[in-house]
Amino acid sequence: MSQKKILTRLAESGVLYHSKGWMPGTAGNLSIKDEKDPNVFWVSGSGLDKNKLTRKDFLPVEIESGKVLEGWKGREGLKPSAETSIHRAVYKAFPEMGCSLHVHTPESNLIEIGVSKENPIEDLPLLPLEIIKAFGIWDENPNVSVPVLYNYPKVQDISDHLEQHLVQAKPRVPFCIIEKHGITVWGKDLVQANRHLEAADFLLKVRAMSK
Repeated sequence: MSQKKILTRLAESGVLYHSKGWMPGTAGNLSIKDEKDPNVFWVSGSGLDKNKLTRKDFLPVEIESGKVLEGWKGREGLKPSAETSIHRAVYKAFPEMGCSLHVHTPESNLIEIGVSKENPIEDLPLLPLEIIKAFGIWDENPNVSVPVLYNYPKVQDISDHLEQHLVQAKPRVPFCIIEKHGITVWGKDLVQANRHLEAADFLLKVRAMSK
């Protein structure tokens, strides 16, 4: 599939997530690896209304430097979101991953487990529901948890802690939660990442309902 078609599908996903209330206002951003260069990913630009997202709203960013690919000519004024660093953290920790979705689902914003600057990451146990199989976890009564991160004012601080945790802990579930902020999921491609997002959202919905 061409890069244009891949970005078109990613943009369509953004429109869908907006309709679900997962990307209200200009919140959230989406990214996917370049079809030819695994050291580059395309990320949605800053301050965009996701209900109007198109393939021309994405920029190529180098994973190592975090900078827009040199020589790229895109729409004037388009720039990467500050949360681009969160996507970089995922790709640096898991080079085999090809897509990252950062959205603001209501249930993920309700998560509060007392993380702080002094204690920036805690694991949140997940209910052992059947939907966990969507993550490729087939344990009977799975005992798994998701990392919850403190919502630092500077996104780079969130990203630094996230990358370090992903590298060291290698969590089994392909998503994380930023307290009072949102959720980030990842997968090998858009299809898998979307599957993981739907499963994660279901798990958090059930958790909220069971309280």
